Amino acid sequence: MYRRNLLSFFLGSVLAMPLANAVSAQEAWPAKPIQIVVPWAAGGATDAVMRLVATEVSNALKVPVSVVNQTGASGTVGTNAVLQAPRDGYTWASGGVQDLGTYKVQGLLDTTLDDWELFLVVRNAPVLSVSPDSPFQNPQELAAFMNEKPGELTVGTSGIPSTAYSAMQAFQALVGGEFRAVAYDGDAPTMVALVSGEVMASTQSGPGQAAMIKGERVRPLAVLADTPLAIAGAKTIPAITDFFPDFNSPGVTIQAGIFVPADAPQEVLDRMGELWVNEIANSERLKTYASENGSIFTPVHGEEAKAMARAAVSEAAWRMYDGGTASISPEEVGIPRP
Repeated sequence: MYRRNLLSFFLGSVLAMPLANAVSAQEAWPAKPIQIVVPWAAGGATDAVMRLVATEVSNALKVPVSVVNQTGASGTVGTNAVLQAPRDGYTWASGGVQDLGTYKVQGLLDTTLDDWELFLVVRNAPVLSVSPDSPFQNPQELAAFMNEKPGELTVGTSGIPSTAYSAMQAFQALVGGEFRAVAYDGDAPTMVALVSGEVMASTQSGPGQAAMIKGERVRPLAVLADTPLAIAGAKTIPAITDFFPDFNSPGVTIQAGIFVPADAPQEVLDRMGELWVNEIANSERLKTYASENGSIFTPVHGEEAKAMARAAVSEAAWRMYDGGTASISPEEVGIPRP
């Protein structure tokens, strides 16, 4: 009897071990370092804010969080690396939702917003800037040049396509004329090209240009949005609607954040949601970064983030398709026309 009871106890303990280990594994997340993949070069706007996010997340979760730059193919190299990694919550993508949501219509990467859970941090509006010695004093003069000398205006962007490129397309759609885009690998090399005279203008985001604007290395003509943009230490940049009241293109304001595969463990996604509400939304470091770099602090996740993203992606995708830079109709991948 004693031997039989001991055997039953032993077998019961062994059979219970997998369940106990599973529960322990779930509760243990995160139990190892987390990696944030930035699909653009180090030193750019996305890279800068993600390094701050990494610090805040590391402090909150008590594990190391590193940022890895994997560039190339308009951001798809880094994003695809996350798609190919284990879906265990330890490898996150990052960037702008407009890029993420339009890769498929561009024929670059087979992914849509539905494949991801979004944890947004900031919104970044594009700024139309020129070099300090440029003859263009306002957006009207630049628009006139585009019409008088079609294709001679060179505009630096962080990729073709990219959100900066889409911003210039939106401006062109309103004012007419033509421009010639020159692609660089991220914000930093694009701004160097503008300062050095390789290109005549740029429409990179506020954070991507903030240092150059503060140092008066470039001269902003307007923010391509319907409200002015304040950057600490610089003059307020007027809204493009001050010059062209009919400009309406909310899809070109980058919504930047962390993207976690939607099929990651639910306990990971739940903990991420708590993290965004309790730590990220109250981060003084991120608030200060936004105010000093021309970003709009927007720490949202879940359905609120998805709704914002869908509206932006809808406009961006259809603009690309109508403009000939997207090879697949947005309708075919479930993106309605705005």
